[in-house]
Amino acid sequence: MISVIYGAKGSGKTKRIMDAANAVAEKASGQVIFITDNSQSLGVNANVKFINVADYGVRNTYELSGFLKGMVSTNFDIQYVFIDGLSRLLDVEPSALKPIFDTMEKLESADFTATVSADKLPNFLQKYNIVND
Repeated sequence: MISVIYGAKGSGKTKRIMDAANAVAEKASGQVIFITDNSQSLGVNANVKFINVADYGVRNTYELSGFLKGMVSTNFDIQYVFIDGLSRLLDVEPSALKPIFDTMEKLESADFTATVSADKLPNFLQKYNIVND
């Protein structure tokens, strides 16, 4: 399953995704991953694996797609992946995120939730579970 939390900058998307990751970590049988470009874990539960993609030099949609594929293919215990600030991480408009969501669809072994700063989402995102702040 893929979920998208969207809204304007400052609307509470980060808090919402952190709360979701922390809640899932309490009951997950597999690993929970939280990906962002912030060096501080913000308040993510210690049971959640915190990854700052800036530490790995991820700068574009293709690099993030490869990062996700590598991460999931080498660890079959990953159950949930949360990505905060997807368009900010890659410095792209939401319309340029299709390759990332195509990758998420192929990685069926994990559930993905991502935040996207946008007032309106591109059409290709409408098929996912949409949460508006």
